[in-house]
Parts: sequence; C-alpha cells; structure tokens
Amino acid sequence: MAMKIGVFGGTFNPIHNSHIYLAREYERQLGLDRVVIVPSFIPPHKEAENLADGQDRLNMCRLATKAMPLFHVTDFEVKNEGKSYTFRTLRHIADKYPGSELYLIMGADMFLTVQDWRLAPEIFRLATLCGAQREKGELTTLDIHKQVLENKGARCVIIDIEAKPLSSTQVRDMIAEGRDASNLLHPEVLTYIVSHGLYFG
Repeated sequence: MAMKIGVFGGTFNPIHNSHIYLAREYERQLGLDRVVIVPSFIPPHKEAENLADGQDRLNMCRLATKAMPLFHVTDFEVKNEGKSYTFRTLRHIADKYPGSELYLIMGADMFLTVQDWRLAPEIFRLATLCGAQREKGELTTLDIHKQVLENKGARCVIIDIEAKPLSSTQVRDMIAEGRDASNLLHPEVLTYIVSHGLYFG
C-alpha cells in the first residue's frame, strides 16, 4: 500500500525526548502514515563519541516508541554494519514500500549539510528533505538553504516547531556525572541505561 513515510536516521545515542518531539511533529504536520526510526551503525558525518552498541541503541529506540503505533524501528543499518549511508537506507525503504512517498526527517544541522552526503542526488530523487530548527532563530537559515537545495533538484519542506536544543551528548554527560536525566528520556529508556551500565564513564 502506498503511504507517506517519514525516515528518521541518527545514532540515537541515546534516543531522547527531543528526538521523539521532532518525529511526532513531522508526523502531525505532514500527515505521515508511518515513521521509520533508523539507528545507524557508524555515522559517516560525525564522530561517534561514547557510542553504545548498536543492539542497545535499537532496544532503546523500541522502548521509546513502543506506545506509538505509527512508529517502526528498523535494524537495517545496524545489522549491515560498516558506515551507514542514507542513500542505501532510502533505497531499502523504497523497495520495501513500493509507490510510497518518503520524507527524510532531519534537524537543522543535518539539513544544512545534506548536499555534501554520499550520492546526494540519489537522496534528492528518493525522498523529500524535511528540516526543522533545533536552536531558536534558525528558521530563516533553513528557508535560505531550502532554496539552495531546490536549485540542486531537491524537494524540501521546512516545518515550524518549538526549538528544543537538547542533544544526546548533553544527556550522556548528565548520566556520566550522576545528574538526574529523567525529564529528558522515556522512563523505560532511562531504566535500560541504568540496568545495562551505559554512559557511566
């Protein structure tokens, strides 16, 4: 069945409430039928500091989204190991859901660099690029970059959401320092982190 599918990739190291907020806002504003969460094995675009095992990150993503019927977590990148390239993942999802419209969900940092990714024209062909601000005041920058990407043949959507600048690095630092991160994570994700001794230095 043809659907509107959001594809949300990242290290999710760990997945936190701002990730969920972003994905749910895309789901709501774009009328998505499904959101596919794609934890990467090794991200090619940034250094993976204190990266938890891929299976742990998959498990945390599943815990964080298990009450959300439109969300699905895929192990495609983790099980294939090596560097995780978006064009390969989009091809896989396009093959799995033939005829569906794909929407590549990103925060501002990724949206502003996507033209430099491996086989960027293939990414542009396979999916609509979706950007949203992480820091307050980024909307103008995103709108300008949307024009740059569209001039390169991309289809783009910018959504206006409340800026929530939380990062996984901040969450890991809080856990390592013994500070309370319970308001930043799904309760079962926090329980998983504690029980498996993740990010404690």
